[in-house]
Amino acid sequence: MNAMEWAVSLLLNHPEELKKAQKEIDNSIGHSRLIVESDLTKLPHLSKIINETLRLYPPVPLVGPHESSDECTVQGFRIPRGTTLLVNCWAIQNDPKVWVDPRQFKPERFGKGGKGT
Repeated sequence: MNAMEWAVSLLLNHPEELKKAQKEIDNSIGHSRLIVESDLTKLPHLSKIINETLRLYPPVPLVGPHESSDECTVQGFRIPRGTTLLVNCWAIQNDPKVWVDPRQFKPERFGKGGKGT
């Protein structure tokens, strides 16, 4: 499933968020044209919905391989220089130590700067 399908599914399962988005679009854009990317600055709630959808359902749950440039320690584990690293975006974006109710759809968790809490 792609991000657009996830967003539609989430909105259908959260009609109050869909109504907020519809009202925002009607008030800011109207019915005379389609939304374009530059409109997102005028649509903060829609931007929050997009961010929350991508947090819950990242298009790529694992970031492509990276290589450590220096030796370091991560949570007590020694990582030698040149180690291939795979970052699990899904795990980070659903970590209950970072996100309150991580499996819940809550667009409001994204504030003005787009940062989630």
